[in-house]
Amino acid sequence: MTDPYILYGVPASYYTGKARAYMRKQRIDFEERSSAHPAFAKDILPKTGRILIPVLQTPEGDVIQDSDDIIGWFEDRGLYRASAHPAGPVQRMLSHAFNLFGSEGMTRLAMHYRWSVLGQQEAFIAAGFAHGVAPELSPEAALQMARPVMDKLAGYLPLLGVTPETIPLVEAAYDEMLGILQKHFEKHPCLFGAWPSLGDYGLYGPMFAHLGRDPVPAFEMKTKASAVFRWTERLSAPNLDIPEFPSYPVTGFLPDDEVPATIDAFCCFMADEMLTELADQVAALARWLEANEATEGAPVVDKPHKRSIGRVETHYRGKPITTGLSPYRMLLLQKLQDAFDALTADEQAKVRDYFEKVGLTPVLTLRPARRVERRGNIEIWGKAA
Repeated sequence: MTDPYILYGVPASYYTGKARAYMRKQRIDFEERSSAHPAFAKDILPKTGRILIPVLQTPEGDVIQDSDDIIGWFEDRGLYRASAHPAGPVQRMLSHAFNLFGSEGMTRLAMHYRWSVLGQQEAFIAAGFAHGVAPELSPEAALQMARPVMDKLAGYLPLLGVTPETIPLVEAAYDEMLGILQKHFEKHPCLFGAWPSLGDYGLYGPMFAHLGRDPVPAFEMKTKASAVFRWTERLSAPNLDIPEFPSYPVTGFLPDDEVPATIDAFCCFMADEMLTELADQVAALARWLEANEATEGAPVVDKPHKRSIGRVETHYRGKPITTGLSPYRMLLLQKLQDAFDALTADEQAKVRDYFEKVGLTPVLTLRPARRVERRGNIEIWGKAA
């Protein structure tokens, strides 16, 4: 009997949800363990060098850290029921764009609704953190143990652009997003048909672990956008899970590269929510590279746990904010652009036309000055652009 894959993560984890949903939908035999499991410290940390989840351990003993790398590992080897990458060029590129937005562009929404309203959901959040450290704790002990960590994490909100000035904008954006996605998921099981794309999994990370599971935002989702919540259930199921769509025309992606009209509005929302900061991040990276040495093959950060290499002055819906300069965001942006560059000229023209219509052209043209790659489960500098 072949050993199963082991996925290290916890239910409250933003990125674990993305990998877990993919593996369930693909019916990959796996066991999930929390980072509190003794094997995590014994077998995983020596190979990753940092306490970050999710981490996949293969039956052969290989270790892959990062939700995108985990999904990519299975996709590259054809170890799936059906690929998460649509064949149509517009669907495929939109899938990458939604993955970028869900994985990096939604952190402000997700973290606000976890930490700004901590007082209304403290016991639930504390229990989630205890799962990754000491699952056997009582609720009272879990809260006592987790409170200092939770307070520290809540203190990072300003560096995510969550301030008293932006909170009304963040909450208005959540309401707007729920309204747009509700209209789509009333008519379609997933973004591009009945089968989830990489973009579905990218959005699912924050939409499940934070916005669909934490009590305060989950109440908003369930009461204002029941079809969106139902989509989060569907993404975590091992089958299609589409009983409310008995006449839906396909069980995979929509044919002929069809993009439902309801997706247009979400693309415009995503552009408003993400592109100003993304442009400022790319420009800030260029300035950082002018002032700092970046040797090809060298780690991007000087300490494994760091997720940013500087500060970025930008705006969120017209309000000035300061955020961290994220090399990982550049990595996902480059994956999108690499996928675009691999298309034929005719396919690229088709993608450009659609992206121009919905305001997403900058994700194709904002090229980072230096490549960010991953080797040995860490980000490293690649070649200059």
